[in-house]
Amino acid sequence: MPTDYSIWAFAYTRSNMPRDFFGGTLLESNQGTVRNPMIYTALHGGPAGGRKRLALVDTGMKGGWSPSGKKYEGVEHPETTLAKIGFAPGDVEDVILTHLHFDHAGNLDRFPNARFHVQRAEYEGWQGVFALPDGLGSDTRKWPLSSINPTDFEALEGLIADGRVEFLDGDSEVLPGVTAHLARDSHTFGSQWLEVSTRSGPYVVAGDCVYWYSNIERMWPPAYIQGDAWNLIDCYRRIRGVVDDAFERIVPGHDPLLFERHRSWTDGINPTAEIHVAEGDYSRASDGRC
Repeated sequence: MPTDYSIWAFAYTRSNMPRDFFGGTLLESNQGTVRNPMIYTALHGGPAGGRKRLALVDTGMKGGWSPSGKKYEGVEHPETTLAKIGFAPGDVEDVILTHLHFDHAGNLDRFPNARFHVQRAEYEGWQGVFALPDGLGSDTRKWPLSSINPTDFEALEGLIADGRVEFLDGDSEVLPGVTAHLARDSHTFGSQWLEVSTRSGPYVVAGDCVYWYSNIERMWPPAYIQGDAWNLIDCYRRIRGVVDDAFERIVPGHDPLLFERHRSWTDGINPTAEIHVAEGDYSRASDGRC
């Protein structure tokens, strides 16, 4: 049965960061900083003619804290971002976590009616890190936990105990027309990206498998990953095959150009991009029916 989804991407905070962190060494080295957006994505739709449901891909960071001690300002939490498209956290039925870094897996306690989907390889990989000796598994100032907020895992453990977490073992259709693809040992142990079927063709919500469009356009991995760059190259090849090199069909994890390549607006502090509008839904960018 054909499916169709509206897709919106939220920048929920921004900060100045080195360009090569995202664009890769050599290409972006010594090129200064970029006003970097932290992004997560909403999907609204389902089978044609059927009941529409709201899913969230990643959930942002908890407060403005980061493992490195860097402070983020102007952080908009899910109550604020979802209101920009007319929803609330209680409307979210599914949360799909691309990975468990602090800027993607915070706020897990804000979705009372949601079921959570994460790759088993991602969860188990970080459990192994937590067991490392000499502070490597406990000190967020050291590289292994440099992007991890341990309190996010406490929230996740509570959800697991409540039976609200579905562990995925590889590629899996999470929702009708939404397929999670495992990118094992790439950005992290068990990162995943989503293929979303719409009436206009497939879109990809990449999470941090693709930081910037230039990563996949130039096949050049970023400087900061916690996996294997060769596996990221393979991931890029798979994503390019899905979108047939139509890169505007990709929602990257941190690219400012997302808000230039798509219709976007700023309501509050940070911008929202409208990637696709499903048939029967309406544009939040213009409030015009589609």
